[in-house]
Amino acid sequence: MPGRESRRSRRIKVNLSVIYRLAQPAGIHLLIKNKEVSAAMLDLSDSGISVLTNYDIIVNTPLLIKFTLFSIENNDVCFSGPMKIEGVVRYNMPLGGNEYRLGIYFKKINSRDKTEIINFVKAQSSMFRPSI
Repeated sequence: MPGRESRRSRRIKVNLSVIYRLAQPAGIHLLIKNKEVSAAMLDLSDSGISVLTNYDIIVNTPLLIKFTLFSIENNDVCFSGPMKIEGVVRYNMPLGGNEYRLGIYFKKINSRDKTEIINFVKAQSSMFRPSI
């Protein structure tokens, strides 16, 4: 069906910082010199993220990703992480102005981090669900 969501996991829009680096040498190794690069996370699910970055990273490039999630409990902010996840670039969408939107699939994630992400997505989804 046209316009129908084909993802298996619930995805939410977020505005979080993420740090990534190449998991192994690749064709763009000289471009970022295996350093950690920060990017803006645009959305999140238990199976992956999309990020806004200034680097043109080719599809199928393996990445090591780090980020921290938060929750608010009894007026206190609680942090979970940093999460360290192995991912792979699934798509690269040039946006112009030296910006790229990368879709990154989580290839290797530990069960604790996956559970934290699932709980975070559920909590954020329920906060913004319109009441009937």
